[in-house]
Amino acid sequence: MTINVDPVIGSLGPFTFRWYGLIMALAVAVGVLIFSRALEHRNIGRQHAWGIAIVAVPCGVIGARLVHVFENMGYYWDNPGEIFGTQLVGLAIYGVVGGGLVGLIIYCLWRKLPLFKVLDSTALAFPVAQIIGKTANIINGDTWGLPTDLPWGITYVNPASFIPDDLLGIPTHPNPIYEQLWLLVVVGILLVLIPRIKVAGIAFLLYVGLYSLGRFFLSYLRVNKIIALGLREAQVIALITIVVAAALGYYLWWRDKHRQQAPTARGA
Repeated sequence: MTINVDPVIGSLGPFTFRWYGLIMALAVAVGVLIFSRALEHRNIGRQHAWGIAIVAVPCGVIGARLVHVFENMGYYWDNPGEIFGTQLVGLAIYGVVGGGLVGLIIYCLWRKLPLFKVLDSTALAFPVAQIIGKTANIINGDTWGLPTDLPWGITYVNPASFIPDDLLGIPTHPNPIYEQLWLLVVVGILLVLIPRIKVAGIAFLLYVGLYSLGRFFLSYLRVNKIIALGLREAQVIALITIVVAAALGYYLWWRDKHRQQAPTARGA
Protein backbone atom coordinates (compact mmCIF):
# COMPACT_ATOMS: atom_id res chain seq x y z
CA MET A 1 0.00 0.00 0.00
CA THR A 2 1.43 3.33 -1.08
CA ILE A 3 0.63 6.48 0.90
CA ASN A 4 1.21 9.81 -0.78
CA VAL A 5 -0.63 12.20 1.53
CA ASP A 6 0.69 15.54 2.74
CA PRO A 7 0.18 15.69 6.53
CA VAL A 8 -0.76 19.35 6.10
CA ILE A 9 -4.30 20.00 4.89
CA GLY A 10 -3.68 23.69 4.26
CA SER A 11 -3.02 27.06 5.84
CA LEU A 12 -5.10 30.10 6.69
CA GLY A 13 -2.98 33.07 7.62
CA PRO A 14 -0.66 32.06 10.48
CA PHE A 15 -2.64 28.86 11.12
CA THR A 16 -1.65 25.49 9.68
CA PHE A 17 -4.24 22.71 9.60
CA ARG A 18 -3.07 19.11 9.75
CA TRP A 19 -4.79 15.78 9.34
CA TYR A 20 -3.33 14.76 12.69
CA GLY A 21 -5.13 17.48 14.63
CA LEU A 22 -8.42 16.93 12.80
CA ILE A 23 -8.42 13.16 13.36
CA MET A 24 -7.34 13.48 16.99
CA ALA A 25 -10.18 15.93 17.63
CA LEU A 26 -12.60 13.38 16.18
CA ALA A 27 -11.05 10.65 18.36
CA VAL A 28 -11.49 12.76 21.49
CA ALA A 29 -15.11 13.61 20.60
CA VAL A 30 -16.05 9.95 20.04
CA GLY A 31 -14.17 8.89 23.16
CA VAL A 32 -15.96 11.47 25.31
CA LEU A 33 -19.33 10.37 23.91
CA ILE A 34 -18.65 6.73 24.88
CA PHE A 35 -17.28 7.91 28.22
CA SER A 36 -20.40 9.95 28.97
CA ARG A 37 -22.70 7.00 28.31
CA ALA A 38 -20.57 4.76 30.51
CA LEU A 39 -20.75 7.34 33.31
CA GLU A 40 -24.53 7.45 33.04
CA HIS A 41 -24.66 3.64 33.20
CA ARG A 42 -22.79 3.87 36.53
CA ASN A 43 -25.18 6.54 37.85
CA ILE A 44 -22.70 9.39 37.42
CA GLY A 45 -23.82 12.53 35.60
CA ARG A 46 -22.97 12.55 31.89
CA GLN A 47 -22.03 16.23 32.14
CA HIS A 48 -18.85 15.25 33.96
CA ALA A 49 -17.49 13.66 30.77
CA TRP A 50 -16.74 17.00 29.12
CA GLY A 51 -15.58 18.50 32.42
CA ILE A 52 -13.06 15.71 32.81
CA ALA A 53 -12.04 16.01 29.14
CA ILE A 54 -11.32 19.73 29.53
CA VAL A 55 -8.88 18.93 32.34
CA ALA A 56 -7.56 15.54 31.20
CA VAL A 57 -6.93 16.18 27.49
CA PRO A 58 -4.35 18.99 28.02
CA CYS A 59 -2.71 16.88 30.75
CA GLY A 60 -2.59 13.96 28.32
CA VAL A 61 -0.96 16.06 25.61
CA ILE A 62 1.67 17.30 28.07
CA GLY A 63 2.31 13.79 29.38
CA ALA A 64 2.57 12.38 25.87
CA ARG A 65 5.00 15.05 24.79
CA LEU A 66 7.18 14.39 27.84
CA VAL A 67 7.31 10.65 27.08
CA HIS A 68 8.07 11.34 23.42
CA VAL A 69 10.91 13.71 24.33
CA PHE A 70 12.29 11.17 26.79
CA GLU A 71 12.19 8.43 24.13
CA ASN A 72 14.07 10.69 21.71
CA MET A 73 16.34 12.46 24.18
CA GLY A 74 19.34 12.32 21.85
CA TYR A 75 17.52 14.28 19.14
CA TYR A 76 16.03 16.85 21.50
CA TRP A 77 19.32 17.29 23.30
CA ASP A 78 20.70 18.57 19.99
CA ASN A 79 17.47 20.41 19.11
CA PRO A 80 16.09 21.77 22.43
CA GLY A 81 14.00 24.38 20.65
CA GLU A 82 11.72 21.66 19.30
CA ILE A 83 10.84 20.24 22.74
CA PHE A 84 8.00 22.72 23.06
CA GLY A 85 6.87 22.43 19.44
CA THR A 86 3.18 22.99 18.70
CA GLN A 87 2.81 20.05 16.30
CA LEU A 88 0.82 17.15 17.77
CA VAL A 89 3.08 14.47 16.37
CA GLY A 90 4.99 11.88 18.26
CA LEU A 91 2.44 11.67 21.04
CA ALA A 92 3.19 8.54 23.07
CA ILE A 93 0.10 6.63 24.19
CA TYR A 94 1.49 5.87 27.65
CA GLY A 95 2.03 9.58 28.14
CA VAL A 96 -1.51 10.29 26.92
CA VAL A 97 -3.01 7.81 29.39
CA GLY A 98 -0.68 8.78 32.24
CA GLY A 99 -1.17 12.51 31.83
CA GLY A 100 -4.88 12.07 31.24
CA LEU A 101 -5.15 10.05 34.46
CA VAL A 102 -3.57 12.88 36.41
CA GLY A 103 -6.19 15.27 35.05
CA LEU A 104 -8.99 12.77 35.70
CA ILE A 105 -7.89 12.21 39.31
CA ILE A 106 -7.68 15.95 39.93
CA TYR A 107 -11.22 16.42 38.60
CA CYS A 108 -12.61 13.47 40.60
CA LEU A 109 -11.06 14.78 43.81
CA TRP A 110 -12.42 18.26 43.09
CA ARG A 111 -15.95 17.09 42.32
CA LYS A 112 -15.86 14.20 44.84
CA LEU A 113 -16.62 11.52 42.24
CA PRO A 114 -15.98 7.77 42.78
CA LEU A 115 -12.56 7.44 41.15
CA PHE A 116 -12.59 3.76 40.22
CA LYS A 117 -16.08 3.91 38.73
CA VAL A 118 -15.00 6.89 36.63
CA LEU A 119 -11.87 5.03 35.53
CA ASP A 120 -13.96 2.02 34.51
CA SER A 121 -16.08 4.35 32.41
CA THR A 122 -13.01 5.07 30.27
CA ALA A 123 -12.26 1.38 29.61
CA LEU A 124 -14.03 1.34 26.22
CA ALA A 125 -13.57 5.02 25.42
CA PHE A 126 -9.78 4.81 25.36
CA PRO A 127 -9.34 1.94 22.86
CA VAL A 128 -12.06 3.22 20.51
CA ALA A 129 -10.44 6.67 20.51
CA GLN A 130 -7.07 5.03 19.86
CA ILE A 131 -8.43 3.13 16.86
CA ILE A 132 -9.56 6.43 15.33
CA GLY A 133 -6.39 8.27 16.32
CA LYS A 134 -4.12 5.66 14.73
CA THR A 135 -5.46 6.76 11.36
CA ALA A 136 -3.57 10.01 11.92
CA ASN A 137 -0.36 8.03 12.46
CA ILE A 138 -0.97 6.20 9.18
CA ILE A 139 -1.22 9.51 7.32
CA ASN A 140 1.72 11.12 9.11
CA GLY A 141 4.08 8.17 8.89
CA ASP A 142 5.29 8.99 12.42
CA THR A 143 5.05 5.46 13.89
CA TRP A 144 6.81 3.56 11.13
CA GLY A 145 7.81 -0.07 11.31
CA LEU A 146 10.77 -2.06 10.13
CA PRO A 147 11.24 -2.65 6.39
CA THR A 148 9.26 -5.63 5.11
CA ASP A 149 8.69 -7.70 1.97
CA LEU A 150 5.17 -8.64 3.03
CA PRO A 151 2.44 -7.63 0.55
CA TRP A 152 0.64 -5.43 3.10
CA GLY A 153 3.63 -3.20 3.83
CA ILE A 154 3.13 0.57 3.75
CA THR A 155 5.28 2.63 1.39
CA TYR A 156 5.48 6.36 2.09
CA VAL A 157 6.41 8.44 -0.93
CA ASN A 158 5.41 11.97 0.12
CA PRO A 159 8.55 13.88 1.21
CA ALA A 160 6.48 15.76 3.81
CA SER A 161 5.72 12.56 5.74
CA PHE A 162 7.53 11.99 9.02
CA ILE A 163 9.17 8.73 8.09
CA PRO A 164 13.02 8.96 7.93
CA ASP A 165 14.46 9.79 4.52
CA ASP A 166 16.23 6.43 4.33
CA LEU A 167 12.85 4.65 4.55
CA LEU A 168 11.03 6.90 2.08
CA GLY A 169 9.81 4.74 -0.79
CA ILE A 170 10.58 1.49 1.09
CA PRO A 171 7.77 -0.84 2.28
CA THR A 172 7.57 -0.95 6.08
CA HIS A 173 5.41 -2.84 8.57
CA PRO A 174 2.06 -1.00 9.00
CA ASN A 175 2.36 -0.72 12.78
CA PRO A 176 -0.58 1.66 13.23
CA ILE A 177 -2.82 -0.83 11.42
CA TYR A 178 -1.49 -3.71 13.53
CA GLU A 179 -2.39 -1.70 16.64
CA GLN A 180 -5.84 -0.90 15.28
CA LEU A 181 -6.49 -4.62 14.74
CA TRP A 182 -5.28 -5.48 18.24
CA LEU A 183 -7.39 -2.69 19.73
CA LEU A 184 -10.44 -4.13 17.98
CA VAL A 185 -9.70 -7.41 19.75
CA VAL A 186 -9.35 -5.52 23.04
CA VAL A 187 -12.71 -3.79 22.50
CA GLY A 188 -14.34 -7.17 21.77
CA ILE A 189 -12.92 -8.70 24.95
CA LEU A 190 -14.02 -5.71 27.03
CA LEU A 191 -17.55 -5.79 25.61
CA VAL A 192 -17.85 -9.41 26.74
CA LEU A 193 -16.19 -9.05 30.16
CA ILE A 194 -17.20 -5.60 31.44
CA PRO A 195 -20.83 -6.60 32.19
CA ARG A 196 -19.45 -9.49 34.27
CA ILE A 197 -16.97 -7.41 36.29
CA LYS A 198 -18.28 -6.52 39.74
CA VAL A 199 -15.22 -4.83 41.29
CA ALA A 200 -14.70 -1.15 40.48
CA GLY A 201 -11.40 -0.41 38.78
CA ILE A 202 -10.88 -3.84 37.21
CA ALA A 203 -12.35 -2.90 33.82
CA PHE A 204 -9.89 -0.04 33.37
CA LEU A 205 -6.96 -2.19 34.50
CA LEU A 206 -8.04 -4.90 32.07
CA TYR A 207 -7.90 -2.41 29.20
CA VAL A 208 -4.45 -1.21 30.29
CA GLY A 209 -3.12 -4.74 30.63
CA LEU A 210 -4.54 -5.99 27.33
CA TYR A 211 -3.29 -3.01 25.36
CA SER A 212 0.18 -3.30 26.92
CA LEU A 213 0.30 -7.00 26.09
CA GLY A 214 -0.29 -6.29 22.41
CA ARG A 215 2.04 -3.31 22.42
CA PHE A 216 4.84 -5.44 23.86
CA PHE A 217 4.82 -7.86 20.93
CA LEU A 218 4.07 -5.29 18.22
CA SER A 219 7.03 -3.20 19.34
CA TYR A 220 9.34 -5.87 17.91
CA LEU A 221 8.30 -4.56 14.50
CA ARG A 222 8.89 -0.88 15.28
CA VAL A 223 12.05 1.15 14.82
CA ASN A 224 12.86 2.06 18.42
CA LYS A 225 16.17 1.92 20.22
CA ILE A 226 16.93 -1.09 22.39
CA ILE A 227 17.71 -0.23 26.02
CA ALA A 228 18.06 -3.53 27.93
CA LEU A 229 17.92 -7.31 27.38
CA GLY A 230 17.06 -6.80 23.73
CA LEU A 231 13.92 -4.87 24.68
CA ARG A 232 12.81 -1.50 23.39
CA GLU A 233 11.66 1.35 25.63
CA ALA A 234 7.99 0.75 24.86
CA GLN A 235 8.38 -2.93 25.74
CA VAL A 236 9.93 -2.16 29.11
CA ILE A 237 7.10 0.27 29.85
CA ALA A 238 4.56 -2.32 28.69
CA LEU A 239 5.99 -5.00 31.00
CA ILE A 240 6.00 -2.65 33.99
CA THR A 241 2.44 -1.59 33.17
CA ILE A 242 1.22 -5.21 32.94
CA VAL A 243 2.79 -6.11 36.30
CA VAL A 244 1.39 -3.01 38.03
CA ALA A 245 -2.07 -3.49 36.50
CA ALA A 246 -2.16 -7.16 37.53
CA ALA A 247 -0.99 -6.40 41.07
CA LEU A 248 -3.45 -3.54 41.54
CA GLY A 249 -6.25 -5.61 40.03
CA TYR A 250 -5.53 -8.46 42.46
CA TYR A 251 -5.48 -6.00 45.37
CA LEU A 252 -8.85 -4.52 44.40
CA TRP A 253 -10.34 -8.00 44.07
CA TRP A 254 -8.87 -9.08 47.44
CA ARG A 255 -10.10 -5.92 49.15
CA ASP A 256 -13.62 -6.34 47.78
CA LYS A 257 -13.70 -10.01 48.82
CA HIS A 258 -12.68 -9.21 52.40
CA ARG A 259 -15.18 -6.36 52.60
CA GLN A 260 -17.94 -8.79 51.66
CA GLN A 261 -16.76 -11.30 54.26
CA ALA A 262 -16.45 -8.72 57.06
CA PRO A 263 -20.22 -8.36 57.83
CA THR A 264 -20.55 -12.18 57.93
CA ALA A 265 -17.65 -12.45 60.34
CA ARG A 266 -19.11 -9.77 62.64
CA GLY A 267 -22.53 -11.43 62.54
CA ALA A 268 -21.02 -14.75 63.56
